[in-house]
Amino acid sequence: MNQLETIYQVAYLTGGPDRVTDTAVAGALERKVARLDRSGVLRRSSAKPADPFVLAVVESLPKVRIERVREALRESEPMRSLRAALLADGLVVTAYHWRRAWHAVTVRLGRAHREVWTTKAGESALSRASEDPALVTGATGAVALGGLAAYPDQRSARLLTLKTPSTRGRAQVAVGAPYDGLTDVVDGSPD
Repeated sequence: MNQLETIYQVAYLTGGPDRVTDTAVAGALERKVARLDRSGVLRRSSAKPADPFVLAVVESLPKVRIERVREALRESEPMRSLRAALLADGLVVTAYHWRRAWHAVTVRLGRAHREVWTTKAGESALSRASEDPALVTGATGAVALGGLAAYPDQRSARLLTLKTPSTRGRAQVAVGAPYDGLTDVVDGSPD
């Protein structure tokens, strides 16, 4: 019987590497080693955390949004170690072991790509761990089980879940100065 020992194991089994990162961000905010400004940008504070996941979050920050932190942590050393331990314990299996047809259906339905899948043993361990008040507690516990939208402070939850502004659908304008000295504006927006 496998027993989960860290909140990051719970997060990984619940939502994969991105949920682990979200949980570490919640831990960084909870421990005040990172701050969230009113535009949803994470900034580091002067404190140095001991937790390797929170440290990886802090090291990825000068000032970035959650998407950049997720990118930085997906292949970080703590994440690779966590993934290897869960694989070794039989709590997850690599996507390679699943039938290709299932993977194709999953991708077609627009679900997030996952490199590992939770096994029955992993589901069972997660079910037991989610009821453990010593393991799943505070902001990190809420985010590990429910994602960033479950962050206890609703204002912070809203800021953390803001989508990064994109240029899709916006007009793209190039301004240049032609040889006659007049301003030249070229509209490059999609038709």
